[in-house]
Amino acid sequence: MNRISLLTFVMFMIGFASCKQKEVTHSLQGDYIRTDDSNRLAYWLPEKDSVNHGYCQVAERLWMLGRENDSVDLFDYNYQMQWHERCEQALVHCFDSIYPHSRLSSYEKSDSMANVIFRFFEEDADDTTMGMIVNFDLMNCFLSYKIASLSKEIQKYDKTFDKEILKWNWLHQKMYDFCCGIVNLDWFGGSGAAPVSLATRNSICYDRIADLQNILNYYKDGSVPSSWSIESALYDYTNALKETSEKAASTKDMKDMDMFADKEREAAYDGIYHQMLDAKAQLSDSINSWIGLRKELLIPNGNTRKKSSESITSDMLERMAKTILCSSTEG
Repeated sequence: MNRISLLTFVMFMIGFASCKQKEVTHSLQGDYIRTDDSNRLAYWLPEKDSVNHGYCQVAERLWMLGRENDSVDLFDYNYQMQWHERCEQALVHCFDSIYPHSRLSSYEKSDSMANVIFRFFEEDADDTTMGMIVNFDLMNCFLSYKIASLSKEIQKYDKTFDKEILKWNWLHQKMYDFCCGIVNLDWFGGSGAAPVSLATRNSICYDRIADLQNILNYYKDGSVPSSWSIESALYDYTNALKETSEKAASTKDMKDMDMFADKEREAAYDGIYHQMLDAKAQLSDSINSWIGLRKELLIPNGNTRKKSSESITSDMLERMAKTILCSSTEG
């Protein structure tokens, strides 16, 4: 699904360490931003660009996720890694322009710079509908960048982790399709659908970031989150899918079809509903293979590691269950 499609669906980014904002005027030399071009970030956030042109330039590099090619698959692993590398270069260049003698790693520099720029855009954010859509969309790019960064860090410990990433990317897309289907059924015909959808999309990213951080901590020092058993967590996940979809079916049955002034609106509603059911079926069918793959990757040997792996995966399943339930305004 490309970025243009995602813009019609849309919270907020995770907190990094606090850094002091500084004006950056030459972070990307020679890249002049035309404020009359709707494909540029400055067009939508002119006040921010006027305050710190450099930050707007760097943020735009992240915001271009999927915009360079409308046919690109945002869940494609190779594209994600290539996009991340380009963004990291821009973030590190921006950091070095402020702190030229820093001895931090590229990972630390880019992470810190992402924090500074995020806070810059978060402050006094535009709360109009279009402003929220653009800002939430931009925040998703920061979240996506963090996901790619953590994934690459984990691969330093386990070079086969790309298998899990590929499996998760597919699961992520289906979970997004399901949750945003629920949102768009609840808000059908309402202006709140776009920002709420974007908030839901970002919630899924938060879940993944927490999961990857747990995995990275596991490889670094063996620490794992406290969690229920795999069986209990899987039950909660499955029940969340069932409860949310049944609620949508109940709402559909009670809908007054008079609200559809024409057959096109009725067909659109039915289309969203059936796409949601299709995503649910695929989520139900694929979750066990994802769990099985993670066991293979995260359990080199020993019962202690097996228990640790199950705790990490259980924690993620519980997070996913909560996000699914929260996707419904009735929940």
